[in-house]
Amino acid sequence: MTRYEPVYDSDGKCVCYVGADLSMQGVHDYVSGYIIRISIIAAIFLILCILLGMRIYIGARRADEMEGLIERQKRDKELTREIIEAFAKVVDLKDNYTRGHSLRVANYTEMLSKELGYDEETTEKYRNIALMHDIGKVGIPDSVLNKPGKLTDDEFALIKSHTSRGYEVLENISIMPEIATGARAHHERPDGKGYPQGLKKDEIPRVAQIIAVADCFDAMYSNRPYRKRMNFDKVVSIIKEASGTQLTPDVVDAFLRLVDKGEFRAPDDDGGGSMESIENIHAMEENQE
Repeated sequence: MTRYEPVYDSDGKCVCYVGADLSMQGVHDYVSGYIIRISIIAAIFLILCILLGMRIYIGARRADEMEGLIERQKRDKELTREIIEAFAKVVDLKDNYTRGHSLRVANYTEMLSKELGYDEETTEKYRNIALMHDIGKVGIPDSVLNKPGKLTDDEFALIKSHTSRGYEVLENISIMPEIATGARAHHERPDGKGYPQGLKKDEIPRVAQIIAVADCFDAMYSNRPYRKRMNFDKVVSIIKEASGTQLTPDVVDAFLRLVDKGEFRAPDDDGGGSMESIENIHAMEENQE
């Protein structure tokens, strides 16, 4: 296709003509190329949209799956806790002198663990371990465990064996390996005079150090058939004095901080309680614990 146009000077006189040839094939090629480029860009955009959509879908699905997994884990943790609490109640039912002891020690252990700065997962784990700290008592004959009178040396040795027996019961639970250490080591002492292994200071597993303070407090600050609970302030002073010998110092410090915050004292505590000498208390505890 050819087209000519006149060119005029300033006086309006035609001085020449300008012609242009246009190839229709060129137009066709240009339009085709333009359409192809637009199509390619559109295809790339569509592919990107599809990929982005797939990513969003997969992400949402994974989020749903993760939410479901978290929910299942939460249910599993609740179930584990309920089962452990049920076993703890069985242990406490067997011992007429310490009903509710395991649950109280577990609650105290949880309070101490939080005060010591442990995270929620560790605190929950330590609580479960504390619930099982006396499970070895299931293997102690009722005639010895609930004997009203003074224990013989052999009977007292049998009572002390609840730590090793508890370890044997729990040592193969792979889902919570540390649960057995609480049962075996909660009567160990920093001065090495505890049992069953005579561990000292940092040789004692951390959870057992915490349980020991909780266990000691409940042993004195709970009613038993053979005595009333001790006076709260007297219990606190005894635990303070036991720091570094029978009990781990920084755990005792955490206990004292909680006491200052108003924790541990029972709601019905009106300031009374037994003021009997600690020697007599220890003698009775050794007969019954």
